[in-house]
Parts: sequence; C-alpha cells; structure tokens
Amino acid sequence: MRLKLIQVGLGNHGQGVGEHFVLASRDFAYAGLVDINRSAVTEYARKNKLPESLCYTDHEQAFREADADAVFISAFSPVHYEIAKSALEHKLHVLIEKPFVLSLEEAEELNSLAARNRLNVMVNQNYRYFATVIALKQTLQSANLGRLSFVQSEFFYGHEGKPYQKTMDNYVLLEMSVHHVDMIRFLLDSDIAQVTGKTWNTPGSGYAGDPHVHAVYQTESGVNVFYLGSLLAKGAATPWEGAWRFQFEGGAVHLDDLGDGYGVYIADGRTKSRIGFQAQELEGIHGVLAEFAASIREQREPKISGADNMRTLAALLATAESSKQGKAIRLIPEG
Repeated sequence: MRLKLIQVGLGNHGQGVGEHFVLASRDFAYAGLVDINRSAVTEYARKNKLPESLCYTDHEQAFREADADAVFISAFSPVHYEIAKSALEHKLHVLIEKPFVLSLEEAEELNSLAARNRLNVMVNQNYRYFATVIALKQTLQSANLGRLSFVQSEFFYGHEGKPYQKTMDNYVLLEMSVHHVDMIRFLLDSDIAQVTGKTWNTPGSGYAGDPHVHAVYQTESGVNVFYLGSLLAKGAATPWEGAWRFQFEGGAVHLDDLGDGYGVYIADGRTKSRIGFQAQELEGIHGVLAEFAASIREQREPKISGADNMRTLAALLATAESSKQGKAIRLIPEG
C-alpha cells in the first residue's frame, strides 16, 4: 500500500517535481496539495486529474484535515523551517528540498522535534542518486591509483534567479553549492573539518547575496577540495553536477568531458578511458522518494537525514563566515 503524501509548494519547480516524480512514485499517493496561490494548486490538480478536494492554500489546514503519513516541502527555501516545524508538530514525516533550512539553529530545532516525535526528516539531496555521481563514487573506490592528493571541482552557470533568490543571503551557497558540498561528503565518505572561503558579488548583478564562491574544503580525512562556483557565469556552462578531478598519486579520476562526452574517466598519464555505466532504475528524486518511503516503513533514520545534512549546511555557512572574517573556520576540532 502506498503512503499518503501532502506536497507543499506547487510553483513551477514544485509542479515539475510533482508531475515527474511524485505522480510516478510507486511508494506515495497524494493526500493533499498545498500552495498559497489558489489558481496554481487547482490548475495542477485539474491538469493531472486529481480531485479538487485535495487542494489547500493553507498548509496548517491541510496538516489538520488530510489523512497523511508524510509531507514533501517543495516550497521556496525561506519558508522551509516554518512548514517543516508545523508538519512535525502534526506528527508527519518530512521530506524537504535543499537547502534544509537557512540556519543551524533552525536545523537543530527541527531535528530535535523529529526525534522527540519519532519522525523522519530527510533532505532532497538528489544528486546522490544521479547515475553519474554513483558511477564516480564506485570508480573512486576501485581505481587503485594510490593515495588521493587533492580534489578540484568547478561549476559555472548563468542563472536568472527567482525573486526570492535575488533577495536572500548566501545565494550561491544555499541554492547551488549545497549540491556540490554534499557531493564532497558523499564521494569521499568524510565530513568537512575546515573551510577557507571567499564569496563575492558583481556590481549591478541584481542579487543581494553573493553569486560567486571560491573555497578550500579540508576533509576530516585530510584531503583538500578546491571549489569554484558561480551562478552568474555567462558563457559555457558546466553540467549541474559540475566538473571534477580527483588527483591520485598514480593518475586521476574525472567527472567531465575529456573528449568522449560528459562522464567518468580514468587517466594515468599514458591512457585515458571512459567508464561505462547504466542509468539507475530510481534516478534522482525517484531514488530519494523510494529511500524516504523505505525509512518510514522500516522505522529507521533515512539516508540524507536532517541530522546528516546539518553537516553539509554547517560547511556552507562556514564558507560564508570565512569570507566575512577573512580567515579559516574550523568545524571539527583538531586531534
């Protein structure tokens, strides 16, 4: 039997997620649809042949009235905390879009509330379920190239931000770099111990928060990751996962286009080969929804739980703080 889900946030992004992933899910059926824009939510229901009785403009009312097991928050990031807290207070499991919330204090409060009510909080870091990222991790584990020396990661895109993004702090970090910093933790199986970062803006950009970032992330395992990202980069764009180089003593593993299309490559100085891989059965958000459902049914903590994702959020906020203070920020004590 499918679990019953309320989706909150049916703007363009939320509708896309709903149509391509929630409606296709083998694990969830809609118990409610919520958006403050009445026409948006009713049009979504009409287009997808869902009963208008599922439609709400007030998430509190939906949480009280709908017979549901869980909530998927696809609303914009500044309202994540408010909606997630309400859902947990109504004894509903929560799947929440990245970024989790906008502060560590908010994250800690939600995680504590979930623990007290024996509920799950999971963050939609869907890149962990991309076939490219999974293949990259498998290749890193089997490459046999010796000791890992350093990692370089780049992301460039000319993004026309939404109105809320143009007013928010830490724009590039919380809206985009959140994926790449989470990838660092996932790919290296190591948390970030120290950050030295710089974020900056471009005059006349139209953004209140910085759209550019350069940072060095030192992992707990001692590997330095050099990251450069921009959401205001006109010209050639990278794929969403970015371009990566993992430099080992005996060669390098790449996620990039080294001449045969974007993908995973191994190069040892003499030869270069692209690693073949198959698409995942549950790619991206399909995999996230399946894991979220499994964690509820099995009464266990989900992968990419709120507690786990706090460590990604902490690294992002430390990057901003490092930029403000002009010095490295330590996240994990030495020794």
